[in-house]
Order: sequence, then C-alpha cells, then structure tokens
Amino acid sequence: YRLGTPMTMPSSDSQSVKITSSEGKKKSGQQLVRARSSISIPDLTGKTLGNGRYLLAGEATSSINGRSYIQTAYRSSPFGKPMGEPLAIKFAPNKEAMKREWANYQKVSSGLKRGSFIKRTEFLPVAGNEMSDQSALVMQRGVADVKAFMPKVGGRLEGELLFDCALTALRCVEALHSVRLVWNDLKTENFVVIEDVKTGGVSFRGIDLESCMTVKTPPVDYTPEACPPEFAQSFLDGEAESFSLEYSYDVWSFGMFLYEIATGRGFFDGYSAEKITRSMPTFVPNIDKVEDPVLADLIAQCLERNSADRLSVARIAKHPFFASTGKNPFDFLFGVSI
Repeated sequence: YRLGTPMTMPSSDSQSVKITSSEGKKKSGQQLVRARSSISIPDLTGKTLGNGRYLLAGEATSSINGRSYIQTAYRSSPFGKPMGEPLAIKFAPNKEAMKREWANYQKVSSGLKRGSFIKRTEFLPVAGNEMSDQSALVMQRGVADVKAFMPKVGGRLEGELLFDCALTALRCVEALHSVRLVWNDLKTENFVVIEDVKTGGVSFRGIDLESCMTVKTPPVDYTPEACPPEFAQSFLDGEAESFSLEYSYDVWSFGMFLYEIATGRGFFDGYSAEKITRSMPTFVPNIDKVEDPVLADLIAQCLERNSADRLSVARIAKHPFFASTGKNPFDFLFGVSI
C-alpha cells in the first residue's frame, strides 16, 4: 500500500494467481510433497504485447493492491503462433516502479549471492504499441503463489516442503541484503511454486522486487501484514516517509512468513489494512499453533518486538531449524541459484 492514510480494504485471503485445476499428493515424514498441478493453459485472447512478440492468454489477474496485472503469454512465431512454454507477463502503468523492479533483479543477480528468484526473460520499458502507457516484465510462469498453493497440499506446508520454502525465502533475503537492499514486501503471495513436469516435484521462487529500497532509506510503500511494529507506529505518527529501512524489517517479515507457511494462516488474514496497521504497534505474536518447537523458537526470535533483538540473517542460517539438516547452512546461502 502507498504511504499515507491506510486503505480501508480487506487483507485478501484470495490468491493472486488463478489456478484452473490441481491435484495433490502428500507423503508423510520428511519426504518431499509431490503436488502435480495439471494446469490447463488458458486460451489465447487474440491480443499481443511487445509489438506482437508475445501472445496473451487467459484473463489478466490484478495484484492485491490493484496497481499491476499478471497474465499468461507465449512467445509468438513469425506466423503468429504460440511457441515454447507459457510465460507470465507483469504489466503496470507505473513505469518508474517497474524500472526499479527490473533494476533490483539485475542488481541481486549480479551479486555473489543470487538468491532463488524467478527467471526473467526481458523487461519492456514500453510494453509495445498495444500498451504504450505501460511497462512490462516477462518472466517464468509459476503454477500458483504459496498462499494459493497451501490449500492444495492440506492447508499448510510440512516436512521437506516446509523446509524448502523457508530456505528459499532465507536465500532471497540474504541475497538482497548482500547488495544493501531491504525487501519490505516479503509475504506468501510473493513466492511462486515452480513444478518439474518430469518428476512432479516443486520448488519455490521469489518474485516482486518493486518495493525493494536501499538500507537506511525510506520505503516507497508497504504491506501491512509484513511490516514490523516500529514501522506501523511511524506510519500512524505520520512519519512513514522519513522512516529508515533496516535489515531487521525483513527479519520480522520472515518470521511472519514462517508462521503462515507452518500453520496455513497468517496472523491477520481477513483483517483490513487499516486494522492491521493500527494493531501492529502493540501486537504480541502467539505462536502456539506452530507444532515444531524448533521452528517456533526461530519464529519467536524473528518476531522480537525490539528490532535490535531480532536475529540477523547469518544467525538465522545457523539456527537449529536449518542447521539440523547436517549441512553447513552457508552452503545454502552461497550456492548459485537461478
């Protein structure tokens, strides 16, 4: 949401990526959940983007804040026929924000620690003659975001699937921090599920770096569910535009993210943006619903109300939840990711 008076609108439980159909299988214990999506690709609309380079398919899906849209697309052959795997195109009239998002992707992908972000195909500063007033980002297409995916596998993530999703988020945060960026929009809607059609396995990728800003600079917008108490208080005091972003902001968001994937529900699902923001300064997280005591301990340390008491990303990587795999947690963080 933009900085200013909080919007009076629901914090949506609906998914930001439409799913046509899906099937799920879940193995017990630490076995990877195989969740074949059986996604049917929407019909071509007859419209194009990028001066005919991409063929649009299905309906455009609005983001929760209504400021951008995502639609399925295919590369177009010289004869106007779809080629290759389906892609996703994000387009929006805020060209400055879209340019910033592309620059953030480029910055993090050129760093030593690249995180686990969605593959990008190209950025169109002008989306073509078809949408000359908008910019577009062409990227890999996921089958669903994590919030939409969880009901397909029993309502929450468990076992190895939970660990993989948590690790992906940690990789992304660590990569952004390594290039001095604060995400300040870490949430389940900003991670998509990628299916391996050969094995039926899934992986996760981070998306939407539009709001990332350099550490110790003010934010350009915020997500109520992901913001920490100190920012909510600053917002309510009318000082959001002078708030200084710190890495601890993302650590709080990471704790909120972990709680949601472990339980299947966010702390504030169904609340309006204004109610969330007004509640956050005095919010005391109750993590009793997290069944794994080791994970619960990690979440509690990420959700410390005093920002100085929250774990750093390096300490999160050394926490028993990640270290208990028997691998050096920094093997994860320094590995080259797509």
